[in-house]
Amino acid sequence: MESIIFSLIYQISIVLVFSTFIFLGGLLSSASAQILPQTNNQNSDSASITAPSSTPPLVENPYGVRITNPTNGDQVFLNGTDYFDITGKRLSVEGFSVSDNGNLTNCDVSIVINSIFPYQYVNGTGPLGAKDFSKWNYKFNSNYANLHEGSNKITSKLACEGGTAKAHYSVNVTGTKFNGTFPTTSTDLALTGENITGPSKNNLSTTTINSANEDLALPVTGIAIESPSNGETIDIDKPININGSSEYPNNYNCEVLLADGNTAGVIAPTSANQSNFKKTKPGGINGTNDYRSWSMVLEPGLNNLKNGSQSLTAKLQCYSPLSSVKFAKVNIVANTSTPLELKSMDVSIDKTGQGTNQKIVIGVNDAITNDPLTNSVITGTINDDSFSGTTDSLGKYSVNIPPGVIDSGGTIDVSVSVSADGYKVKKTSTTFEGSPAVSDETTTTTTTSDTDKRDVPSNEEDLAGKIFDDVQKQLNEQGINIPLPFG
Repeated sequence: MESIIFSLIYQISIVLVFSTFIFLGGLLSSASAQILPQTNNQNSDSASITAPSSTPPLVENPYGVRITNPTNGDQVFLNGTDYFDITGKRLSVEGFSVSDNGNLTNCDVSIVINSIFPYQYVNGTGPLGAKDFSKWNYKFNSNYANLHEGSNKITSKLACEGGTAKAHYSVNVTGTKFNGTFPTTSTDLALTGENITGPSKNNLSTTTINSANEDLALPVTGIAIESPSNGETIDIDKPININGSSEYPNNYNCEVLLADGNTAGVIAPTSANQSNFKKTKPGGINGTNDYRSWSMVLEPGLNNLKNGSQSLTAKLQCYSPLSSVKFAKVNIVANTSTPLELKSMDVSIDKTGQGTNQKIVIGVNDAITNDPLTNSVITGTINDDSFSGTTDSLGKYSVNIPPGVIDSGGTIDVSVSVSADGYKVKKTSTTFEGSPAVSDETTTTTTTSDTDKRDVPSNEEDLAGKIFDDVQKQLNEQGINIPLPFG
């Protein structure tokens, strides 16, 4: 009897345990079914993803935006309204954006700092140009400078489809008042060119690092002209303010030079007497030798800029511990409201040739240097016949005298007007005696009979007779009476 009761209790226990597992499994299944995907509120900064990611997920919003620099928690140094990262480079907010259809040319990206509105539009730097916000950046200026000591929130906004589609992304950075020095980083150590041995430090290899290792010893350097911008029109009658920035390691000795105008030797060796590069004014926060920020003022009349398309070329020259040279160039359109002082020219008119090949030759030269002026525009008339053209490489232009003018045998009146870039218009005229063309046929001769019956062309006979008469006259005046010619 006891064994039967025990067996019954055992069977009931197994059933209860099995039922309990089924019940718990149902609860877990029910609980997991309540975990739903989290959606983001597109219009709320609190819903922004604040952890940086190289490829932002596109869950339900087909658009996404990210700030890649600075990253969350970065330290920023404040020097008035100038902001710098820990390497001493001027702070630039950089990022990218994506869309499920790949079209970001009909979108806008803007940022706001510490909720101080309005949003500031950024610069599109994507491969399709300024309206391509797949990559973008924002550089601070004095008109919008809102970073302060302590925590600062930078929020980016992508707006597409007329503003109906939006995405946000925020990072927090810590503002620190600049005390004159930047912290030394492991990157700086790797770029010094000094030997580093011993145990691994800051993920540096235990092998020796020296200047022969090109990958590590070669510094990260760069230079940019920030203003004026490429294609901007500049009034060269006023002082021109040029500003820029550069990037190089803290332990490097560098300077920035600038060349202006399309003159020869702009890109030239570092020797100052082989180029027109001039040293700029350093403006970095590390003092008089910090060219991470630089400027130059070009005074009117003291630069090489001329009307039309011109260039500005900046050069970052680093000398030690390793040599490095980088260039940046922008093209501008120089404009002046002051009339140019026009030069003067000399114009000559000559007649050459014989018969039907007679020509008028016009020469044009600089009145001071006497250099020939090529491509000068010539217009004029020969009697009533007009002509026009341009001078050649020798500053010459020739025109045939019309046959009718030659045949008339009258005077030849030539009037000329000459114009050349940078020169006053020159007008002049002259007159030549006409000389009819000589027939190309064999000259017909007439003969006359004299004592020796010689055949002499009429023109030669006249000349000989004149000579005899003159000689006979002179002999008679001397009292000598000898008949000529001798018989």
